[in-house]
Amino acid sequence: MSRRLRGFEAAYRPLFAAGAVHAVAVVGLWFALVELQRKGIVLPIVSSIPSTWIHAHAMIFGTLTFYIFGFLGTAFPRWVDAASPTPVRILTWLILLGVAQFALVGSLVGGEVLALVAGALEAAAFVSLLSFLVGALRTGGGRNRAQPRLILAALALAPIAVSLDAGAIVLVSPRLHAVAIQIALRGFLLVVVVGVAFRIVPFFTANVSGRPPTPRPELLLVGWVGLAAAQLALSLAAPWVPAAVALGAICDAGLALVLGWELFAWRPGRALRSPMIAVLYVGLGWIVLALAGYSASALLPKLAALLEPPVRHALAVGGFATLVLGMSTRVALGHGGRPIRADGWILSSFASIQLAALVRAGLPLLGGVAPVAPMLVHWAALPWMAAFVLWSARIGPVLVSLPAAVETRAP
Repeated sequence: MSRRLRGFEAAYRPLFAAGAVHAVAVVGLWFALVELQRKGIVLPIVSSIPSTWIHAHAMIFGTLTFYIFGFLGTAFPRWVDAASPTPVRILTWLILLGVAQFALVGSLVGGEVLALVAGALEAAAFVSLLSFLVGALRTGGGRNRAQPRLILAALALAPIAVSLDAGAIVLVSPRLHAVAIQIALRGFLLVVVVGVAFRIVPFFTANVSGRPPTPRPELLLVGWVGLAAAQLALSLAAPWVPAAVALGAICDAGLALVLGWELFAWRPGRALRSPMIAVLYVGLGWIVLALAGYSASALLPKLAALLEPPVRHALAVGGFATLVLGMSTRVALGHGGRPIRADGWILSSFASIQLAALVRAGLPLLGGVAPVAPMLVHWAALPWMAAFVLWSARIGPVLVSLPAAVETRAP
């Protein structure tokens, strides 16, 4: 292997590192932008793109996507007993996603065409990942294939969502942007993240508890994903089918109940005393809360405008970001040959991301008693950045120090 590609032997190494850098840099830029605008400082932004759209796109297809590429590029081949991606392919993913984020941020001052470039590069990265994973599934020898196939089906929605959002940005179409974000959050991310959790959290729980994993019926995950797909379809049809709103609320309530039931069915018990396990349950708990919130906002139209932003951030920050930090920490430590144990740095990182979720999801709900509270939601950026800085301080050296030869077969 060429020395120039040292460090690209495992997908999690460069992609986790890129995700952490992106999480701090882009959110720091967002925080500064909001603060300057609040102070009435005119910025040289020539684009007609709403900055909130750039923020949403960057978080979904930047920070979270870097980590998802790193995780699936590392774990998926092991699930299906296939070869890992080559360093060249990993480097290609990193370049496509990295250049796309530079183009996306640059579109604020360079115009909508850069956002279109970003979308094309991101879509190409997802197509490349899908091509690799489909090939791994086809050539691998693993027996359990339902869960990998469900993850692939959800992942296939990502390039669609990216393309739609790029079109929305160029056309400045709020409706198209809302559809793209809905597909990304509820179709791509929700199913991929929970689909992964259904596989690994019971295993890790049983491992810590010192007993075999509780057998879970495969059809349960298939049914959960089917319910999620039905909810997504109903939410997209809602502008034209009035009954779709109520039916979608029922689907969300069902998703929350099934996932909540599963958290108990995995029999966490004393495993929750381990922060490395507990953080995964906390992240899944946020997802249950968000799904219940989506159901409530649909059934109570008068509260929908108040509930929708907090619920969306409960899902994205409390749910997805918590699980991303928890899973990536396990992967980096386990595959890097280090003890899977939470020290002060890791615990502080986990606590900071919870504070970010509480601030971002909680302050908008306090407007009735503290009118200034909703105007301070962007301060969630500070604990968010602290979480990834702390994570980087502890996990960064692990990502760059050990050669692939000493990596373990950790799930």
